[in-house]
Parts: sequence; C-alpha cells; structure tokens
Amino acid sequence: MIRSLVLLLLANLPLTAAPPTIELADGGKARHQIIVAEKAAKQTRANAATLADQLGAISGAKFEVATGDGTTGIAFGSITDFPTLTLGVDFQPRQTTRREEYLLRTHPKGLYLIGATDLGAQHAMWDLLHRVGYRQFFPGKTWEVVPSVPKLSISVDATSAPSYHSRRIWYGYGAWDYAKEPYRDWCEKNRTASGVDLNTGHAYDGLVSGLKVEFERNPDWWPMLKGERKPVRNPKPCLGNPAVREALVRQSLKKFDANPNIDSISVDPSDGGGWCECPKCAKLGSVTDQAITLANEVAEALEKKAPGRLVGIYAYNYHSPPPSVAVHPNVVVSVATAFIKGGQTLDEILNGWAAKKTTLGIREYYSVNVWDRDLPGHTRGGNLAYLQRTIPEFHTKGARFMSAESSDNWGPNGLGYYFASRMLWDVNEAKNKDAIVADFLEKAFGRAKEPMAEFYRQIDGANPHLVADDQLARMYRALDAARKLADTPAVRKRLDDLTLYTRYVSLYQRYAMSEPKNRQATFEDVIRFAYRMRTTMMIHSLALYRDLPNRDKTVTVPSDAKFNVPAGRNPWKNDEPFATTDIAQFVTDGLANHKPVELDFKPVAYGGDLVPIAKLKPPTDKPPGEFGIGRGVQTFHTFTGKAETLELKITGGLIAHYRDRGNVKIEVWKLGGASQTGEKETLVATDRSTPPDGKEYTVKLPLKEAGVYKVTISDGQDRTSVVWPTGLPQVVLSTQDQPINKTYTQWMAYFYVPKGTKVIGFFGGEHGEIRDSEDRPQFWLNGRANGFYSCAVPEGQDGKVWKVRFVRGTLRMLTVPPSFARTPQELLLPKEVVEKDAK
Repeated sequence: MIRSLVLLLLANLPLTAAPPTIELADGGKARHQIIVAEKAAKQTRANAATLADQLGAISGAKFEVATGDGTTGIAFGSITDFPTLTLGVDFQPRQTTRREEYLLRTHPKGLYLIGATDLGAQHAMWDLLHRVGYRQFFPGKTWEVVPSVPKLSISVDATSAPSYHSRRIWYGYGAWDYAKEPYRDWCEKNRTASGVDLNTGHAYDGLVSGLKVEFERNPDWWPMLKGERKPVRNPKPCLGNPAVREALVRQSLKKFDANPNIDSISVDPSDGGGWCECPKCAKLGSVTDQAITLANEVAEALEKKAPGRLVGIYAYNYHSPPPSVAVHPNVVVSVATAFIKGGQTLDEILNGWAAKKTTLGIREYYSVNVWDRDLPGHTRGGNLAYLQRTIPEFHTKGARFMSAESSDNWGPNGLGYYFASRMLWDVNEAKNKDAIVADFLEKAFGRAKEPMAEFYRQIDGANPHLVADDQLARMYRALDAARKLADTPAVRKRLDDLTLYTRYVSLYQRYAMSEPKNRQATFEDVIRFAYRMRTTMMIHSLALYRDLPNRDKTVTVPSDAKFNVPAGRNPWKNDEPFATTDIAQFVTDGLANHKPVELDFKPVAYGGDLVPIAKLKPPTDKPPGEFGIGRGVQTFHTFTGKAETLELKITGGLIAHYRDRGNVKIEVWKLGGASQTGEKETLVATDRSTPPDGKEYTVKLPLKEAGVYKVTISDGQDRTSVVWPTGLPQVVLSTQDQPINKTYTQWMAYFYVPKGTKVIGFFGGEHGEIRDSEDRPQFWLNGRANGFYSCAVPEGQDGKVWKVRFVRGTLRMLTVPPSFARTPQELLLPKEVVEKDAK
C-alpha cells in the first residue's frame, strides 16, 4: 500500500523537461511575429524593430512586429508590459541593482524575451542574437558578424542577471565624434550598457566651488596646512568641523534635486594631498576615515530623500587604505588598482574594505594612452590572462561595480575588451576563454583563423616580448599569411584594419628610437598616419594627437596643425582612405624591414631545486661583487645549513617624494620543489618595521630550519638599500620570465658555466662586460640595444665560475644556470648541475 502511494506521488511530480525547440524561420518565412504590448515604451518598440531586422538578416525572412498579450509569438518587453503572463520569475524592477535581469524561454507557442525593465528586455534581445551566432566583436560595421541561418530555431530556458551591476569600459581622453556612436552601439550589443549609473569622479572641487560664498564667510572651513588656513587647489575642507560637513551634505544633495532620476552622486575627494592637519580632523581618524565620515552622512541624508540611491567614492591615493569606521551600505567604494598609497597591497586593501562589509567596486586601468601608446602587449586590457584572473577574483572579494579606464584602441585591446564584456556580465565565462577566443577567430577571420591566432598570440600581453622588432616581424608574417587565405570582403576589411594598426606600431617604434635629427619628422609621420586611420578605431588617435607632443618637448606642432584644428585647415589631417594597394605595400615593407629573431643557441631549462655550489670547489680569492640599490620588488635567495637569524640592514625612502608608499615590506619564503615554475613556497616570516625615512634599520628574520629561502623586499617603487650579512649567500635569479631587478644602477656578480657548455646565450644590452674565470673579457654589452646575444666558451672555461661587471639593467641567462651571487662560494645552482659536474 505504502509503495503504491509513493509511486502515485512520484507520478504526479512535475518533471524538469528540456525546453521545446521552436522554429523562428524557415524557407524565407518567419514562423512567429515579434509581440510588444499596446503601451510598450518607445525604446522597446525601437528595439523590437531592430530585433525584426536582425532576425531577418540572419534568416532571410521578414519578421513583423505586432501588439498582443505575449501568450503567442516572440513576446518582447518588460514584465510590466505583460501582466497576465505567469513566468515564475521574481523580477524586482524597482530595485536599483535588479533592473537588468531578464528571461529567455521557449514554449510551444513561441518565445519569451522578458526583462525586469526595458533595458533588461534589450539585454535579452542581444543575448538571443548572440545565441544564434550574431556578433559585434569591436565597434563599427567592419567587426559586425551576421550569420546566414535560413532554418533558424532555438531551445532555451534561462534567466540572467549581471555579475557586475555597472560594467564601464570607457575611453580616457574621450573620442572624436566618429567613434561615439559605434562605441555606444558596441556597449549595447555586448550588455555593457549598465543599469546602474555610478558616479565616482573627484567631487570636492565642485562642492567647494558651489559653496564659494560660505567659504568666503568662514575662512576656518579651509584646511589647516602647516599651521595656516587658506584657499588651496584641489581643496580638502576641514571635515572635522561639523558645520563644513553639513554644508557639503546639503551641496551634494542639490545634485539629486537638480536631477531626481540619477542613481548616484559622488563625494570622492579631489585629487592629490593637502588634507587638513587640525586637531578636529585628526580626531575623526585617518584620511580614509575622514572621507568615509562625509560619504556616510551624505548617504544617510540621500536615503531619507531617495531610498536605494547610491553614493560613489574611490579608494585611491591617500584615501586608499581601509577605514577604521563602518561604511554605509549605500556607499559604493571603488578600489583603484593603481595610484594607491599607504604601503598595502591591492589584495590587502580589498580585503580590508571587505571586512567592513563595504559595497565594493573596482577602478581599473585597462589602457592609459600615456602609459602604453597603443603598443601591442603593453596593457592590462590586452592581457587575456590578467582579465581572466582578475574579473572573477575581484567579484569573489565582493566587487559588484567595474569602471575600467580604457582607450579607443581596438587593435591591441579589442579581443581583451570583448572578453572582458563577457565576464563582466557572467564571471563564469572566465572558464570559457579558449572557446571565446576560438569563436572570435572563426567568425571574424574564417579560413584565415590559424595565422590570426598567431597574430593575436603575438599581441597578447600575457606573452611578453623582449625584442619589439621580433614581435613586429611575426605580426606582419601572420597578416601576410592571413591575407592570402582571406576569401570574403568582410574578412579582408578586418585584416586591412589590423594591417594599418601594425603599420602604426612600426612608425611609432621608429619615432621612439629615432636620433634627435630625425625626431620631428618621425613624430609627424606618426601623427599624420594616426589621424588618417582614426576611423578604424584601431588606435586612440585623439589621445595620441593631444598628449604625445605635451610629453616630448623635442618636437613641435605648428599652430595650424593642432589636434583641434579641423581638416581642411589642418595640413596634418588627411581624410583620404588608404587604398588597397597602399595597405598591401605596408605588409610588403613590414616583411622587409622587420626580421624575426633567430637564436644561434638553444635555451636550456634548469630545475628549481637549488643547492650550494660547495661540491664544485669554487674559487675563494675573488673580490666580492654587489647588486647596488634597487626599487620596487627586490628578490633574493639564500641558503642555511642550520636554524639561524637573517639580519639585514634596511634603508627605505631613498626617494623622498615617494615616502608615502608605506613601510618597507619583507617576506621570507621557505622553498622546495622540482621546477622554477612550480616551486612550493611557504611564507615563514614577515616584517614591516622599516619606515621610509631614509634611515638605516636592523631587521632580524628567523630561518628556523636548514634549506633554501626566498626573500622579497618591496617598497612600492620607492628606492631601498639592502645590506646583506656576509655569513649567508645573497643570490639573485635572472631568467627570461623573471629577470633581475632592472633598477640596479650598476652591478657586479658571479655565475657558473656548466661543464660541456659551448655557448653562453643571454638577453641584455646597454652596458656591462662578461668575463671568464681568468678575468678576461669575452663580451661587451656597452652601447648595444637590448636583445639576444651569445658568446663562445673558450676551451677550458666550461665548468668554471665567470663574472659580469659594470652591468646596468637586466641580464637574463638562457643557456647557463640563471643564478648570480656576490662571490663564487655563495652561488646556489640547480641540483642536477652540481651533481653532474661534481662527478
């Protein structure tokens, strides 16, 4: 009886069946109309027309737009448009962060494309089109992919909401008018048209300007700096004064009063320093505490006036360290990934803010023209591995808003921006990187996908290049091979754009390396070319034209050739498109002018299990070398045969104006493992006791057991002196991927040449000598550009300790163990080398 009852109950349970497959079009005929509500918003009606056009272009059928209740056909609109539908989805369109949610669901009579709002419905439309093969990889018609699918069908049941509520990939320096609409269109089609408009720009200047009369009446509202209160640029008012905060709160709310529909207001401090030094402000706490106190009070007042609205602020500069006070839940703190002060790492800052249960955002730097000049592999936005790691990682730490400064440079960064847009909507797309890249190559380049895979591998920032000319040579060769395979006008046009980008890189590198007598001419070539190719959006022509002459004081721009002088009156601006023959010639010239590096040696891979050189009986009568003073992260290796203390003399803050970077950070890691790339590392000691004040301090670090240790010393790009004890080895590894710190001004050290070595292959340049075991010079680096070089090992000089001296910059050892030490006896070598050569 019981068994029969159980079977009866199971028979009546609903089963989760696969959603039905519905035909959208076949044989040139649409199978369903697109249905909008009678009172659908103007935006939704316009999007319905777009959907009809796109489905028609894909299938060859004509789709009609009609009105109805959504029970049949392709129901398209917001949840409020179709009140009679029972969808089983909890849409909350009034919640600021839930406006973008949508449903895609097939059913026997049609398809639901329903959003929490009209924007959510728009996202659903582009999701549907993506699922049937439509792509807008980069802005502009050239990078639009419209597949041909005459028999068009779909089976889907999916609800979707963005991982990041705000997903801004925006152009620093702005863009010329030609780029604005293609950029807006790309954002819409790739769902980066965010539902929450988070304002987080520097705001104190505007707030103080709006209170000009009050500040004139109350001079004590200005910050106290060195005992004096007076008006200053980038003002930080006296936030310890409650009357000042009250006035700033009122002024902040005026922004909402002027525009009640805004989602947020910013109260981020003005840029730079100049924080008030009075006792009242000190009583509020740290600089961050002061900024958060004001932000909290604005958020409280705004919540009373407009519940759910947000207050934006950065964790940046002097207010990047986490606060000691609680943060209002409506205050969104966007942590900057650069320009942070206080000595904490980005992870420490994120974790510290998260510990305060802060609503987090990220202020990223995918591309800044003054840093990268649109060169390949120079940006975070063009580094697929960086994007794949950080976007989900930031989300895991609690970030829900992304503002990424970028550039109108889709040549080096387009694939990265596209990949980022996929992950910003759904961080799980990070696991699909290879599939997303393969989809891009297949759909954008067709038969030419293989050589273009090589092109994009060359420009991926995850694959750094030591020789720019080698990189360019390989880019041109990939383009040449792809052009021979291209079989459609669309593919050829995309290759033309990337050829123009590569030609720009050639011209820029020529300018960057030019002699003074050629500087002006090569500069003009870059600017003229950049402007002429601007509409490809492969490089950020506006930023380059505006900024480059401001940085390079050796060149000039005539008054009639300034960036804001229009074509027709500007002799540097040529609007004539490049002819097909011109572009073909650029490839021919590129192949001739840039040659791949062909090494005359084979790099040798060594294991990471390091041991002392003692068994090889190194010489003991050599003068000691030194590594000098470095900045940034200095990494050393050492060995002890027993438990003892590593005693270092540390002097931080040797660059006075960088003493706001925090105390010197020292970490000691116990090593073990079988390869340089797979070392097992255990953190065994840390120290942050050394302030950046230019004074020497003694730091004692326990080495509790015998073995090899790695010691890292980090100063936030200040400069730090490290005096190492004579009783323990001081070893620096310098491999192709992890070179010696390039900031050492001039250094001397010893290295070992294993038995049987015929050629010492290395990468370096600029200055220095390589000398054999008898102190005879074998290679001079002086005056050489950074590159791959080799020198023969004379007979009898293998199995010996050599040295380098007067070296400036990095020297990466590629055929011998990449280990440098102050003396021969201090060398730590791969275990297999010592065992082999000791026989």
